[in-house]
Amino acid sequence: MRGTRAATTAVIGTVLTGLLLTGCTALDGDHSVPKPTRQAAEDASGQTPQPDPTLRTAGTKQAVPTGTVVAETDAVSKSGETSIHVRVVAAAGGTFDAQLSRYRTTEPQPMLIEFRRTAKYGDYWDDEAVAATTWMPNADAPATVDLSRAGSDPDWLHDVVLVPAPSGTDDDSERPWVGTVLAIGALSWKIPDPFPDLHVTLGKDRPGAYGFVFDGAGKRLTDSGTPATYQVAHGDDQTTVAKRFGISIAELRWLNPTMRVHDDGWIYEDTTLNLDPATR
Repeated sequence: MRGTRAATTAVIGTVLTGLLLTGCTALDGDHSVPKPTRQAAEDASGQTPQPDPTLRTAGTKQAVPTGTVVAETDAVSKSGETSIHVRVVAAAGGTFDAQLSRYRTTEPQPMLIEFRRTAKYGDYWDDEAVAATTWMPNADAPATVDLSRAGSDPDWLHDVVLVPAPSGTDDDSERPWVGTVLAIGALSWKIPDPFPDLHVTLGKDRPGAYGFVFDGAGKRLTDSGTPATYQVAHGDDQTTVAKRFGISIAELRWLNPTMRVHDDGWIYEDTTLNLDPATR
């Protein structure tokens, strides 16, 4: 979700002071008896869900050898006056790092780099963005950014962006562009598909998987069709939802790298889950 300019400034300001969002806490309340209702659950923490960095479930801990370049791009502003080169390499332990170089700009200012599922020029804060890192006008861009929070299959992140960040102490009223995407670079990944034969089938609803299913055109499916998305109902758990669609929990989580799950396995209610590998 993208917020207002005020929300953007507040959140990025938090990043500037070094407070990174690290996950979600469980909700309060009694969840002992699942019910097939559609009452929205409230995320009391306000924190950003993050993928499990240890989840590489295709039988290997490492997708590619350490040091392998798996993506490379230049994030460039519309004017071409601000840009940075980004190269993503495999790190030890099955995760990845982004190596930054050749940062240049004609207007030095506090700058934020982050990796997003999708982006366009002028976008505001994206709560699914990961690896947010800020530097000041009198400092060089960092040489390396840790992408471990994107998990062991970070190719769900399609864009890297530069966003002018709040100064933290100064008046930014003369910088109305603070918090908006200034530069974008598309990431083309070279990571092996952990589930090349993944096939999602439409199953009947059941306790623990009461939600609605939709095809790619947004039409609700009941008895037939190709499922594309799933709307989580109250009481749905990841085990039963995976079984409903004929896939494993690992495959469900790979399809939905930012899926929010309570400690007991219940999925956050009214979440829309992706069921199409092509739109991961």
